[in-house]
Amino acid sequence: MNLAYFRKSNFDFQKTLENLKEKIKSNNLKLLTQIELNNNQGVIINICHQDWISNIIAADKNFIGLLPCTIAVLKKDKDVYVGVGSPNILGRLTENPSIVETASQADKTLKKVVEEACGVGPLKVKKIKLYATLSCPYCKMEASWLDSQKIKYEHIYVDLNPKEAEEMVKKTGQMGVPVTEIVYDNDEEEYIIGFDKARLEEVIR
Repeated sequence: MNLAYFRKSNFDFQKTLENLKEKIKSNNLKLLTQIELNNNQGVIINICHQDWISNIIAADKNFIGLLPCTIAVLKKDKDVYVGVGSPNILGRLTENPSIVETASQADKTLKKVVEEACGVGPLKVKKIKLYATLSCPYCKMEASWLDSQKIKYEHIYVDLNPKEAEEMVKKTGQMGVPVTEIVYDNDEEEYIIGFDKARLEEVIR
């Protein structure tokens, strides 16, 4: 599970920052503070949306601290990256429909803001690899679900392939299966632990 959504910008730092502030305003978000990072690393921008905050407090005030309201604009060598925390994590922690809906709305909006600020489109899945064992029932459930969605994926049985098993543990620190490796079109990787149908549906969409 990715805790944040980062994209590499097609613009220089100043233009990216200008774009970001424009997109924050056009999406009815309020810019609260801007903090300069040490050693010219970039800036942290704190934002909020009045409806999101109100909905979370009305549903369960204990979840208010989990709604991402921070966007980072970071410099790395000559590249610029913009990132935001994933509101969908908040949605997975409760069955409250109001919070789930707010988290979903926030996730879509914040990702759109990041992408438009960077001048890029949404990440696209390039490759899916399912690490499984022959005896794992959850592996079979996930494989069956992927097949039903007509999703192409590489099926790796780690109990038959010690080298692949070692690679899986090295990449994720996980001994259990299923583990799903997602490779995006920018070569960023994500690892989904267990048969997390909700996250897989997000990835496919």
